[in-house]
Amino acid sequence: MNEPNFPENFISILSAEPGFDAGNFINAHQNTESPTSIRLNPFKKHALKTDGQVPWCVDGYYLNTRPSFTFDPLFHAGCYYVQEASSMFIDHILKTIRPDKDEPVKILDLCAAPGGKSTLINSAIGADDLLVANEIIKTRVPVLCDNLNRWGTANSIVSNNDPKDFGRLTGFLISSWLMRPVRVRACSVRTRQP
Repeated sequence: MNEPNFPENFISILSAEPGFDAGNFINAHQNTESPTSIRLNPFKKHALKTDGQVPWCVDGYYLNTRPSFTFDPLFHAGCYYVQEASSMFIDHILKTIRPDKDEPVKILDLCAAPGGKSTLINSAIGADDLLVANEIIKTRVPVLCDNLNRWGTANSIVSNNDPKDFGRLTGFLISSWLMRPVRVRACSVRTRQP
């Protein structure tokens, strides 16, 4: 088995955490391939064959093998979105924290590209709800538009604004505030601030 290549001092820093077992952690990361997971579009009919369901996302599934998605017409038709299973946990969070499900909700996704979080949010909200999918980086906006268009719902708006432009908005759940993407680099944790 190949020894995982972790940054210097990574294991010793994690060892300071209560309940951390270095042996189990290293064993879990040896020669382990990341499973391929997809999230089905609940608004489109399809006959996709999936394996196990992702426990925290009703539309999330694992695949035994990783197909060539670029050649799959169902992918291009928006029948599913290729997404890491851990990113689908937002589905569980939204269903848990959503205020009154009978009241329309407005959600602002401040860093929306390429669209995985936005299509997931769009699947979790109703036809009378609104998703504003914002991407500050102009070159990433087209892929966000493509993915939301493929998803095929009409309750989304795509914008290309600086997050400070949304300071006066009221009544929005801010998805990037609720679920900040975390990046880990050489043992330091940084959050992308909106």
